[in-house]
Amino acid sequence: MKKLKLLAPVICLTILNCSSSIPPPNGMVDWYLSNGSGNSITLVVYDKICKRTYFRIPLSRSGEVPMSTCANSEGGAEFRYRRAGYDTGNSTWTDENLAANQSLLVRF
Repeated sequence: MKKLKLLAPVICLTILNCSSSIPPPNGMVDWYLSNGSGNSITLVVYDKICKRTYFRIPLSRSGEVPMSTCANSEGGAEFRYRRAGYDTGNSTWTDENLAANQSLLVRF
């Protein structure tokens, strides 16, 4: 019981330090994903600046989804995307750079 009382503050501090509230150094940038294909698709987007993955982003047929990722030093977004799913052998990553409020038209 004494060990649990001694370890409780250490565990709480560790958990609190895991969720950092430090903002990205260059802020965030807003941009849009647009579906240019005739079918609804699901994408995976990887933010190359903050090293964060956004899983299973649904895009309806001819739809658009707003995105917000970390900005690079010029204020733009650097990311890669691919189709989501179990069979990703044919779906390789595609790298993109966008400025604020631009739209990426995705066609598969």
